[in-house]
Amino acid sequence: MNFIAREEETRAIQNLLKKKGYQGGIVYGRRRTGKTELIKHCLENEDIPFIIFQCKESNDRDNTKSLTELIRKTIGQATVSFDNFVDAVEALFEYAADRPFCLVLDEYPYLRTFIEGCDSKFQEIIDKYAMKTQMKFFLLGSSISIMEGILEHDNPLYMRFHLSILLKQMDYYDSSKFYPSFSNEDKIKLYSVFGGIPFYNAQIDETISVKENIIRILTGRFTGLKEYIETHLAEELRKINNANVVFETIALGTFHFSDILSKTHVESSAALANILQKLMKMDLIEYVSPINDSKNKQKGGYRIADACVHFYYYFIYRNESMHRLLKDSVFYDQYISDKLNSIFVPKTFETVCKEYLIRKNSNGMLKPMLEDIGTFWYDNPKERKNGQFDVVGKCEEGYVFFECKYTNSLLDDSVIKEEINQVSETSLKPIQYGFFSKNGFQLKQKYPYLFFTLDDLYK
Repeated sequence: MNFIAREEETRAIQNLLKKKGYQGGIVYGRRRTGKTELIKHCLENEDIPFIIFQCKESNDRDNTKSLTELIRKTIGQATVSFDNFVDAVEALFEYAADRPFCLVLDEYPYLRTFIEGCDSKFQEIIDKYAMKTQMKFFLLGSSISIMEGILEHDNPLYMRFHLSILLKQMDYYDSSKFYPSFSNEDKIKLYSVFGGIPFYNAQIDETISVKENIIRILTGRFTGLKEYIETHLAEELRKINNANVVFETIALGTFHFSDILSKTHVESSAALANILQKLMKMDLIEYVSPINDSKNKQKGGYRIADACVHFYYYFIYRNESMHRLLKDSVFYDQYISDKLNSIFVPKTFETVCKEYLIRKNSNGMLKPMLEDIGTFWYDNPKERKNGQFDVVGKCEEGYVFFECKYTNSLLDDSVIKEEINQVSETSLKPIQYGFFSKNGFQLKQKYPYLFFTLDDLYK
């Protein structure tokens, strides 16, 4: 499979690789977002020798032995040896004095665990050779908190790197490039389950159905999803059971902090806040606030940011006993199919519409240009009503309200009138309306509004 998307990140890394003298880069982000593949892709298209070293969860000796073997193979010095890992890295900085060379330390946080003062030692090497080496030095890591700590002022490696990339999940459009032969409707369905994680999207088989892919990759009893999630959480969370119950509660639709606390029975608000903070650092949960009242904590809340994790806790974790007992296809039909189509996919369609607006807006292709895109919270004390509109854009002149309909019927005049009446009841006066429809429109009159079909999203 050809390398997919990440065009901006690729350009940034390749530009750094082309520069003369010492250059340092940090690429970090949660697991399976494609950090290693991105670096490989960039290096394979550049005329520069390189070593990509996978740091081990082991001692200095084991890591030194492995790196030494790679050095022997790469630079052709069969007898070279080193007392420790830092000495091996310094030797490569010396080697790069007369020629460009790239060293990538993948999962650098592992190395930090076993080499005392690792950051300080590498800082000394960088400062010693910065003016007399052609080394391109990259640190990769999945622990977002540790990698961001390297970028902070009090870290020895502060200002020793010229590029920092937080590699996020792909949006719906780039994700769809992994499965181009599926229909646009199926692309939405796949995105609702697999999200923007390249690792999972790369496993999607275009010769079989959406259902078969879900079973083969996620719900089959012999897949590694459960183990991956629990291992990933265990790295940063001691009380894994608390994390599980928090995930399950949010997955089922609980949004506000106070409601999550009440339903999870976590021992205190401080304990819950600590769990949520760590999960946000891991890019697994995100805090969402309305664009018209972003500082109001009572109106903000939490959602699972990873589609696969959301899918796991919504469908598998809460039905684990039946998942073990039933055949894979039977479990899918009984516990997944209906709610996937009636709840998961329509909700994802709203997300896709937001991402479409963000993508078009960033490219200057949306009129009016929007300053922010998100949810809008309204209060109507007089009528004793409150609630939120899910997709709203904010611009200098005011707000643009969007309605997203994922139904089999064509969107007609009655839906447009209903949406406008609903907004009018809040006393709001938008400057524009927009409508997204899965199956298109059947309109008897002309409207000065924005209209988007499912096909428009993938153009």
